[in-house]
Amino acid sequence: SIPLVIYQRPLKLHILPTFPQKSILNQFSTTQTTNMKSYLQLIGSGTFDVPPSIMVHFDNQQNSQRYLFNCGEGTQRFCLQNKLKASKLKNVFLTRVNWNCFGGLPGMLLTMADAGSKEIKLYGGPNLTHAITATRGFILRSTMSVETHEFQEDGMTFKDDNMTIYPIFFDLEESNNNISSSSSQGGVSLPSKRANDSTLDTVDNTSLQHKKEILSLMFNKSHQPHNPKGTKKSKTYEENSALEISDEVQSEKSSSSKNDDSLIQQRRKLFPKRLPKSRPSSASIAYVCIGPKYKGKFDPQAAKALGLKPGRQYADLVNGKSVTAPDGTIVHPNQVLGPSRAGLIFIVIDVPSTSYIPSICASPEFATYQTDNKDLQPRIIIHMLGDGVLENEKYQIWMKKFGPNTEHVIVNEQYCPQRIIFDSIAESQLKLSKIDENRFRVPYYSNQPEKLLDSIPNIPKTTHLAAPLLTFQMEPSFDIDSSNLPELFDHNNENSRAVKELNKNIEYLKIAAQVQEEVATATPKAMNIPGNNVIVTTLGTGSTLPSKYRNVSSTLLTIPNDGSILLDVGEGTLGALFRHFGPLGKTREGQISIEELFNSLKCIFISHMHADHHLGIVGILSKWNELQKNPSGYIHIVGPPKLWKWLSEFSDVQDFGLSRTRFIDNRDILSLQKQSGSPKKMSSSLKSLKESINLKSFETIEVIHCPFAYGISIEHLDGWKIV
Repeated sequence: SIPLVIYQRPLKLHILPTFPQKSILNQFSTTQTTNMKSYLQLIGSGTFDVPPSIMVHFDNQQNSQRYLFNCGEGTQRFCLQNKLKASKLKNVFLTRVNWNCFGGLPGMLLTMADAGSKEIKLYGGPNLTHAITATRGFILRSTMSVETHEFQEDGMTFKDDNMTIYPIFFDLEESNNNISSSSSQGGVSLPSKRANDSTLDTVDNTSLQHKKEILSLMFNKSHQPHNPKGTKKSKTYEENSALEISDEVQSEKSSSSKNDDSLIQQRRKLFPKRLPKSRPSSASIAYVCIGPKYKGKFDPQAAKALGLKPGRQYADLVNGKSVTAPDGTIVHPNQVLGPSRAGLIFIVIDVPSTSYIPSICASPEFATYQTDNKDLQPRIIIHMLGDGVLENEKYQIWMKKFGPNTEHVIVNEQYCPQRIIFDSIAESQLKLSKIDENRFRVPYYSNQPEKLLDSIPNIPKTTHLAAPLLTFQMEPSFDIDSSNLPELFDHNNENSRAVKELNKNIEYLKIAAQVQEEVATATPKAMNIPGNNVIVTTLGTGSTLPSKYRNVSSTLLTIPNDGSILLDVGEGTLGALFRHFGPLGKTREGQISIEELFNSLKCIFISHMHADHHLGIVGILSKWNELQKNPSGYIHIVGPPKLWKWLSEFSDVQDFGLSRTRFIDNRDILSLQKQSGSPKKMSSSLKSLKESINLKSFETIEVIHCPFAYGISIEHLDGWKIV
């Protein structure tokens, strides 16, 4: 008798040292130009469901690799939707250790490990290792190694055969400690402590190695744990073994047994302890990426004129070695090679707000590349910008100081349209909407930006808007390639591909019309039946990992006049909500606005700690904290004990509003406690939850799935019940 709205939503400065210019150029690795192809590809363009990220491809016979800059929620699903294989991904660089840049990384690591990747390295600023090790309660893999590199502590340069990368740190204007030296502490911006968190006074600056030790226990490809259930279930076995480790700190005697190997013993010893405290850092990192220096083209005619014959001597000359001609003459490489050239330079910069602009403009490290020396002029700069940055006159002047051939790419939600990113689910919803357009709503989208780039006259003429899969070819020659851009989804345009394909499916349209008619005549009107206005909206109906048509688990329960509850929040839930309810400041016909939704959200229930059921919670809490109008308001979180531990530790990295939450342990509200005759006294948090939504009961039930897995039974005072 409850109207069921089904919305299946598979969500489609530390500083660069100031080197002399020649010194910089001489540090680049040297690679032959033959058989080399490299290009930069945009993943996200600032839409609700895929934050900005960039993938750089190097394809050659010896060393094909991928490099990823930022990995927000939805990145993995975007790669799946567009067949971008991450199997060659070895290095990930984060501009900030913030959920917007980091939120898709835990799920990506699990998927890569299960797909056979053997190692991956993560690079970023302060708290990177802390953020990863905070997930130890639900992430373990013994088939892949993961290493972190925090630039201030571990060195300020990345270099391999394909690229040399320098980080440039910059910070908020109000920060007194802009990074300007190689000191591990001197340049870290430390915002003021969060309210009610005096423990931040005890930050342990020597804890990085301890956290890296924990990371090595989480991802340890040298150790294959014994799996009593057989190798086919090793992934599930590892996930559950992480959940089985008690959060209670155990004594040396109780933490090991004769049947445990050393790895399990170390995990049981170190995992339960809370990570040493840290503090959020407001610093952002720009990455200056420099490709290999290319040797000049080999001239076989010149070699032949010098008496040389094709073969080993040709190869030696190409590799920089001098050879002896048949007449005894020494032939040097410069005699048969054309002029060499410096590697192409591109910069990735993340500017969250205008408060960072003074630090950027004052940086001598950026000035190194604002030069007349063409070898040091960046060919591409990717600007990931917060609102108001592009309109800032100082930032415009800073942009124009780069060379006239520098291509500037703008990634911003206001200037880039909120186009459909996951085409498959949008087309699926369009089909289903022919049965019932209210229950199967086409996701919100807009193919027109809020603001036009043309409205800003003082930016460089070579400025472009980002778009998904926009590609910049770097080698063998520079080119901007838009051929891979997905066609714009437009269900109101009869000439669009999606509409044409649907209209061809005449048999389906006939069946949809028939079903629509049958449902209209067969469904009785729910007059005064309890719960007749309750709405259930499915935001994700898949499992394990995001797929082409289904996002991972999340369900929204809307109780008009009382509030809303989220039942699980897998990665991508926040994007799904925006696609369903629309953007800030707009209300879609027939439903509440996204602002109203977040102000009515009273509770988040997490059933268990498998990653696909809760990795969207930080994004949800962060947005709730931003939009909640009541300064004294709070939200209830009901979940397993490891959930609170993870959220508490991640709040050391980013203040997402944890102080405005009330946590209820699933174990404390088991219905079995009533049946066994030993009910616990109702906690103040449970009491306030029930009162805030007018609930008669809110109880958990143990289910057979994994350690600490629970179902939920919710009964309303009006007489309806949902399990």
